[in-house]
Amino acid sequence: MKISIVLPAYNEALRILPSLQRIFAFMQEHHPDFEVIVVDDGSSDDTSDVVRRTFGNRHQLSVLSYGGNRGKGFAVRYGAGRAVGEVVLFSDADLSTPVEDIDKMLPFMEQGYDLVIGSRAHAGSEIRQHQHFAREIAGKFFNVCVRLIVGVPFHDTQCGFKLFRRESMRPVLEQMKIDRFAFDVELVALAMAMGRKVGDAPVVWSNSPASTVSFWSGLEAYTELFAIRRRARRIRAELARGELGHARI
Repeated sequence: MKISIVLPAYNEALRILPSLQRIFAFMQEHHPDFEVIVVDDGSSDDTSDVVRRTFGNRHQLSVLSYGGNRGKGFAVRYGAGRAVGEVVLFSDADLSTPVEDIDKMLPFMEQGYDLVIGSRAHAGSEIRQHQHFAREIAGKFFNVCVRLIVGVPFHDTQCGFKLFRRESMRPVLEQMKIDRFAFDVELVALAMAMGRKVGDAPVVWSNSPASTVSFWSGLEAYTELFAIRRRARRIRAELARGELGHARI
């Protein structure tokens, strides 16, 4: 099984090299049929150049970029759309969840799941470094709103470590509209609306102090929950009427 790893990266020149070193070392030993796709999301530092100078001789590596900062969701879709692996893992560039945790998710693929999300709220997860108390409470409140407004059953949609089948999830990615913080919610909600099998898995997770979400981005995410709910309901209705193509691959 070929695995594609997509790393959305925005101004990650100081943090991405150790992550890539760890990814290459682990994957070459345990899953040698792999590729790594770094998607430079309009960085104003030299993220792309740093990656190319250090790892440019690795045939498994691709570095992609486009104009401007579009957001993590856009970067993930851009990278996944150019991936060739049977399954695609996307991860935060700082590896807040270690790449080794992919081994907790791959058995789900063998059981017929289309999307597996890493969950810090899972009973088997290990949080080694917590967020600041206020951010942690805000995150938990957001996930309560996700369950109440959107209706997804999971207690943590925002962990940046998710694995999916490329072909079965391609139609889901094509329906997505959100580029930033609520991207993860939309991914899960639309996958469920389109009949995909979605599960969650425990992870090891360490907060990166450099990771921030602006007040306005967080506020926008709450308003986007209602748009996600409308889109999911529309997709279910269109599928019921046989109007939506690519219902299942």
